[in-house]
Amino acid sequence: MGWTTVPNVYRAGRKSLPVWASSLTDADSATRQFWPMIAEHGVGYNLIVPEKVTPARARALRRSFNAIWARDLRAPAAAGRLYVIDMSRFAALQPQSAHGASRFTPSTITLLIRDPHTGALTPVAILVAGYQGRGEKLFTRAGATDGAWLYALQAAKVSITVFGIWLGHVYHWHLVTAAMQMTMFNTLPTGHPVYQLLAPQSKYAIAFDDVLLSLWADIAPPTSIATSAEFLQLADDYGAGRSFFDDDPKVTLAQLGLREADFTGKTPWDRYPVVQHLLTMWDLVETYVTSYVRATYGSDASVAADGSLQTWIATSAATDGGNIRGLPEMDSRAALAGVLTSLLYRVTVHGISRLSATSNPALTFVANFPQCLQRTDIPDPRARLDTKTLLTYLPNTGTIGQALSFYFTFVFSTPYEPAIPLGGVGTDLFFPGGPDDARNRALITLRKGLAAFMHDYQPDAPQLFQWPRNIET
Repeated sequence: MGWTTVPNVYRAGRKSLPVWASSLTDADSATRQFWPMIAEHGVGYNLIVPEKVTPARARALRRSFNAIWARDLRAPAAAGRLYVIDMSRFAALQPQSAHGASRFTPSTITLLIRDPHTGALTPVAILVAGYQGRGEKLFTRAGATDGAWLYALQAAKVSITVFGIWLGHVYHWHLVTAAMQMTMFNTLPTGHPVYQLLAPQSKYAIAFDDVLLSLWADIAPPTSIATSAEFLQLADDYGAGRSFFDDDPKVTLAQLGLREADFTGKTPWDRYPVVQHLLTMWDLVETYVTSYVRATYGSDASVAADGSLQTWIATSAATDGGNIRGLPEMDSRAALAGVLTSLLYRVTVHGISRLSATSNPALTFVANFPQCLQRTDIPDPRARLDTKTLLTYLPNTGTIGQALSFYFTFVFSTPYEPAIPLGGVGTDLFFPGGPDDARNRALITLRKGLAAFMHDYQPDAPQLFQWPRNIET
């Protein structure tokens, strides 16, 4: 239904259709597919979500999973092979009604065990609950019927998808970014070197965020978050206590206890391609920013002496300004490069959402990343759900159509300004001095890196001019 013939999405997806369809009919196949789908196709949703279970975390989880802990979970937890994807924050969301049907985001906690040889994460237990924990039920692969387990896997995928849309993507890449851009516009003179670095990539995020919040009912994807106020409350709750650098991928990986060695076969993170892609973008931006800062500021003292820079950071941190925690004192080139890398990374990596391969064909087979359940009841783990009944919980055709419209807005709209200019990587340079300027050389290197990434990521149709310079959508 949602696979277009341009650019051959239907042909690309056909070979995967039997396997993906089996995730709705075959419990063993669905179990095998659960983690690879997230690890390989969640990049537009910034899905660094599994957390390695530490002894302290294990003590807390045992209370919820006590019925199976000693038999199934104690040994892998002790061996450091137990992981959790905790989406229990969605217990704060009430089901909503849209177009005559319910939209429900369940609260889920999914436990997965890592295979020490293949590195694969296999889901073994899922706790599913409704608003404020109502109707909570524990599903296990060993104890639930096949149909009930298929339901639990889909419930977990809904909560992960909703997290990816609103917190992984919008909170991480839109909200904090827009706040830093606004304070930059309000405090830095247009001739300031940091303004010159940031301004070309800061044109549209603020306006888009305003439009999203104002026209929520018309343009928001079909999740159970029915109003912009409900989203802002979710974002406030998620952001409580978070610091600016907590949104950086390397910091996130460290906080979640995710080690490169545990997700590496032949090349770093090749068993978690989403992380590979995000770190590639990070490294490209970090190289660009570091080169820029070193070419612009001759010493740490020159950073500390920049009054306009100090005002920008202070305003960004102020509760009546950007209200952003954890910004460092601007007393060194390293501190400045850290802030600028984090900020420009968010703008740059957002562009991967605009490439066809990010949505097509995996996300546009909506059951892979369902955006809501359409029934609010949680079946008993021993209930015998056939395929027809299972489908009554999953997105209906109207919801699927809205989901496709959401994805296609990213993939099939032309950027206002592409990250790689139509005239080539050496044109439309941001800084005076032409191609011999060290800052422009760094910009050209960034653009070449983006082009190389797109050739690897989407070799059949790299879409070099689809990656936007700014956050537009």
